Amino acid sequence: MLALTSGLLVFSVSEDGRTVGWSSPGTALRQSEGADFWRAYLDDGYEREMTVRSSKQTGVVRAEGQTLRIEYPCLVAENGRRFDITLTVTVSACVSTYPGFRFDGTVTNRCAVRLNELQLPLVDLSSACGAEREKDVLCHCNGLGSTVENPWERIKRTCHTEYISSDHHQIWNAMRYPGDAAMCWFGLQTGGRFLYVGRHDPTLKVCALAAGVSPRREAPRLLLTISHLPCVREGETVPVSDCFVALCEGDWRKGSDIYGNHARRTWYTPPVLPDWVKGITGWQRIILRHQFGEVQFTYEDLPRVYEEGRACGLNMLMVFGWWKGRFDNGYPVYEPDPALGGAEKLRQAIADVQKAGGRVALYTNGQLIDVQTDYYREIGKDVCRIDIDGNEYRDHYRFGNDGLLLRSFGYKSFVTACPATDEWQERVAAYERLKFSFGCDSAFFDQIGGAAPLPCFNPAHRHGFRPDEAEKGRVEIFRRLLEDCPAGKAIGTEMVNDRLLPYVHYIHGIQTGASFVPGCLPEMFLRTFPEVVQTDRFVHDDKEDTDRRLGNAFIHGFRLDVSPYRGRAHIGELPTLREKIRKLLACKETYRRFFYEGRYVCEQTPPLPPGVKCGEFVSGDEHLYALWNDSDREQSFTVVGQEVRLSAQEVTCVCFR
Repeated sequence: MLALTSGLLVFSVSEDGRTVGWSSPGTALRQSEGADFWRAYLDDGYEREMTVRSSKQTGVVRAEGQTLRIEYPCLVAENGRRFDITLTVTVSACVSTYPGFRFDGTVTNRCAVRLNELQLPLVDLSSACGAEREKDVLCHCNGLGSTVENPWERIKRTCHTEYISSDHHQIWNAMRYPGDAAMCWFGLQTGGRFLYVGRHDPTLKVCALAAGVSPRREAPRLLLTISHLPCVREGETVPVSDCFVALCEGDWRKGSDIYGNHARRTWYTPPVLPDWVKGITGWQRIILRHQFGEVQFTYEDLPRVYEEGRACGLNMLMVFGWWKGRFDNGYPVYEPDPALGGAEKLRQAIADVQKAGGRVALYTNGQLIDVQTDYYREIGKDVCRIDIDGNEYRDHYRFGNDGLLLRSFGYKSFVTACPATDEWQERVAAYERLKFSFGCDSAFFDQIGGAAPLPCFNPAHRHGFRPDEAEKGRVEIFRRLLEDCPAGKAIGTEMVNDRLLPYVHYIHGIQTGASFVPGCLPEMFLRTFPEVVQTDRFVHDDKEDTDRRLGNAFIHGFRLDVSPYRGRAHIGELPTLREKIRKLLACKETYRRFFYEGRYVCEQTPPLPPGVKCGEFVSGDEHLYALWNDSDREQSFTVVGQEVRLSAQEVTCVCFR
């Protein structure tokens, strides 16, 4: 066996490249028997996923200093078919701030099948560092971050597809990046250490971050991998590069440090924010003309709606459905609606809100094309994304009013534009110019920020035969939007995609963490990229979980996205909710220097009673703990020497030096 050591971790491989081992001296970390450290999946057009396992291949290993170069001259699938495909994997021991191993691969295809997918690296363990598996915690970027306690068992219980996939081989919990995952890293907290797996490719390519477990009733094993989608055709040589595995003393914060430091060294520079963006307390999100056609507000109503929000501390309007075609209809054609008042009334309403001290963002969708439009028939059919079978990806909506026809069966269908096309990039830029022509403070582009990726198989687009590279077009679009953005104005989008952060001023949140669910860990994202201004989501009315959503938003510094009855009303129509928001924002205003002018940090959470949660902010040499009693009873405790008493679902702040 040839071995490399980096920090706390040892990687070894046999001279024929078949047998590998992961270990960490002094811990229980053990490789599974017969484990792979990569897998590939081939496609001949009929058999769509032929599995190739590293443990069944014969290669040649060469040691070059702190690098192992492993070449497999041909690949043999599980069905016995042999393919003229060469895979070269290099494993390098890194001696940087965070020691670990870098994995790179190169695929050269000389046969008619296509290599669609490469899982590299694949860490396959029979036990992790801790002596007790049930104490291990998977920390993954499901949205902004979340935890899975005892993933060895929980994934088996919650992620089995029952019918769709080959769960008798392994059961996967997979996150798509970009989309489900806001960042491209995850890992396992185990025995006081953090096992980190991340992709450090500076470009935006589609991949999946996956944790897998053994099938039911089989010996425990846990697999951690990054699945790349190079789709290598005959005659092509394609690299798959820059994946990193490390084992560090500590918890998920070590993973945040590794990924955040890499991002700052390579592609991430925070945008310069207008002062008013930093001071966003929250907005009312309203729909003027709804999906099903009903007018709920006109342009002249905007100043009145804004005043209702200002009374409880909200200082912005997010305006949907302002165009003639109505909300979620007619995309991507936008023009002011005469029935709502026409273009001049829209300009005047925006100016009146601004005179009252408010800000206005105007919506357009960033990727959907209505198949009922002339644009689709004449242009959009060539701009939209195509799936692996050559079909358009379709999205179907079921928005309705009080009836059951639309609610039950839907009425609206869309295709999704590929961002790696000149036509779509110009189309999005044109609507930035249009929205700013009405005097609004921000041009907002829905969905395109972090919507789930759809690999595009239309080779006529800019990405060619690299379907995983279509998402690079998102970066190009937002770079252009920022360059064209007038001084003092702002660009916003929905959902977090870390590669877009240098080009947007704020995020309309929706993913796990911004939207509160038990087990969410938004600290993963917020600690890695603390400069981001974003909202919470789903404060639609005063429902059962509203207090928890507001508490989560408070301790993490999220601005409030308030959308009564999902945009069908203003906050004045819900007086109980309005009072809750008023109190929450009044508390934040008292500590403005932290929440709006300071910095979110997450260094070490103080000892707290069960159910009490905390966010940490700094301003100069002062610190603030934002506290939330997420329980059903009053609790009294001490934080940094200060006595705190919180009723159920109450929030407060503790300031200290």
